[in-house]
Amino acid sequence: MLIAFRRARKMWRSRILRKLIEADLTTNTFDVQNGAGFEAFLQTRSPFVFVFWHGSMLYPWWRMRGCNPAALVSQSKDGEILSAVLEGWGYSVVRGSSSRGSKDAMAQMRCMVEQGHVLCMTPDGPRGPRHTMKMGAIRVAQTMHVPLIGMDVGYTRSHRLQSWDAFTIPFPFSKGCVELTNPIFIDPTLQGEALEEIRSEIENQLRALHRNVLLAAKGEQT
Repeated sequence: MLIAFRRARKMWRSRILRKLIEADLTTNTFDVQNGAGFEAFLQTRSPFVFVFWHGSMLYPWWRMRGCNPAALVSQSKDGEILSAVLEGWGYSVVRGSSSRGSKDAMAQMRCMVEQGHVLCMTPDGPRGPRHTMKMGAIRVAQTMHVPLIGMDVGYTRSHRLQSWDAFTIPFPFSKGCVELTNPIFIDPTLQGEALEEIRSEIENQLRALHRNVLLAAKGEQT
């Protein structure tokens, strides 16, 4: 009885949170830069690995609803809440952490891609360091021969939490400045130092996106 009550309480909490996010983001407008490659893969229902920083994840998670998405979510209590929100948006959720070298999580992620899902990941999650890309997303994209696409978003009006990831919540009726990388295909023969160089290059691209969207949002404020 107690277990059933706790499950029901968690379900209602996640449902309320999901509705609050939807109510907020549906009032925002979004200016998307360099989104042609991203949209082409969505239109053809082709799988790819989709990455975004943990602190910027609110819009990307919401954007992918209805696009056959899958997600890697940590097994923490916060991850349990996020899983419930994402499942409400139609995500197939994998619980685990590729950063800890979990073979089971990696196998499940590859399976999701093989089934045609867009695999969505925060490569600096679940606990950072902030804006430091772990290898999991790259290895999935490389071994499954699918591209990796990154996104970031900055807002003209938002609140930034005092958390390790500087988690950002947009105010209602603000503007989101969104930018994406081109699709990145990773040579399946790369390993060791060569693969680490690619990881570093992609990390730098994602950091550049973050700088760009913040500057764009600041420009929209003036």
